Amino acid sequence: MPLPEPRTGVVLLAAGQAKRFGGGKLMAEFHGRPLWERAAETAEAIDFSERVVVIGPDSPIESRLGWMRVENQFAEQGMGTSIAAGVRALTNCDRVIIMLADMPLVSRIHLDRLIAAQGVAFTRYPDGSAGCPAIFPRSVFPLLETLNGDRGARSLGLGDAELIVPSQQHQLTDIDEVSDLQRLRSAG
Repeated sequence: MPLPEPRTGVVLLAAGQAKRFGGGKLMAEFHGRPLWERAAETAEAIDFSERVVVIGPDSPIESRLGWMRVENQFAEQGMGTSIAAGVRALTNCDRVIIMLADMPLVSRIHLDRLIAAQGVAFTRYPDGSAGCPAIFPRSVFPLLETLNGDRGARSLGLGDAELIVPSQQHQLTDIDEVSDLQRLRSAG
């Protein structure tokens, strides 16, 4: 008898303050919709068992069908607190993909490649570093739940992690400043 497919959840981090952008980054228009919705739509194309979006206090991000909205009261302390809040909100997952709401070009194909990984897998950036999106098995959830401040999952020293290179590097476009979004809009 074949083993059942593992239940995979997704946590979309959308709680940053966007100081370098001047605020309001995730609600900025990109291809006719708020920027954060592009990442959400990519996640919706996959049959995740649970979808969690982590927002900060007073976030303008509204509920979205099929998503649990989790408010991180400690968002100003850094991304680690949002990862911890999102993972704690999962109720029935064998593993989780962590995504960033300000990376609108990550493809479903890349997420599928992460899902196919065994164990921990990070996205490999051009400089060789590991980052989001990334996938973690349930055995790592207790560690993820301890994250705080600006410490992300890379700080946990998960040495045997697989690094997965996206098929196209532009998928790793991260919107930090208004000029990043302007370049992305003008590129297509």
